[in-house]
Amino acid sequence: MCGIHASLSKDGVRTSSPELKLLLGKRGPDHTGTVESSIEKDGISYSLSFTSTVLALRGGHVTTQPFVDPRSGSVLCWNGEAWKIGSQLVVGNDGQGVFDALLRATSEEKCASKAAAAVLKGLNSIYGPFAFVFLNKSHKQIFFGRDRLGRRSLLHNCTPDYMEFSSTADPARGNWQEVEADAVYMLSCSHERPLHNIQDQQALLISSAILPLQKYFWEVCSDPAVSTLYSIEGHR
Repeated sequence: MCGIHASLSKDGVRTSSPELKLLLGKRGPDHTGTVESSIEKDGISYSLSFTSTVLALRGGHVTTQPFVDPRSGSVLCWNGEAWKIGSQLVVGNDGQGVFDALLRATSEEKCASKAAAAVLKGLNSIYGPFAFVFLNKSHKQIFFGRDRLGRRSLLHNCTPDYMEFSSTADPARGNWQEVEADAVYMLSCSHERPLHNIQDQQALLISSAILPLQKYFWEVCSDPAVSTLYSIEGHR
């Protein structure tokens, strides 16, 4: 079990409260990492903060998070397990494997809408229980969500000028609600039109989101063996 927290603000970097840091640390006592970034839209600068706490499950080696790409500035906060990515079984650290796949998807596309489609395709190819927040820095897009059965927690707290996500609610502040597990969500600074073919126009997550928000339903799992695993997991 690990912990993640991410924030997006118009008023400078906003970090978690000491109370929330303590709770996240209990979820991941072996490492705590924080990365700050920023994106801009229409002359407005948005400050971002990403924090991950890690519980090492494989010997004494700790894979630090958040995952950061020095070249593009993209960031991933990951909590969960990826059994397979597409048709390939995951070998090594699954979070790193997911991050590498998302970086390949975004680096191959110059158009923001095509990059979003590539990220969504990559996320739909992941089999396993997980929650995540991913910054595609090159195209100024933030993706977040939980797996199809919602087996890893992710909550949100939102005001018109501030938005944050966390594995657990902050006891010191906010009106926290669960992120629904039926879709991937994207906040975007792009002026391109959203992907209408898979967007649910009527079911946006948060009416007062700080940036335009789109919702993309998970595709149906096409692997029979993995579908059976999902079914077993869902009835535990």
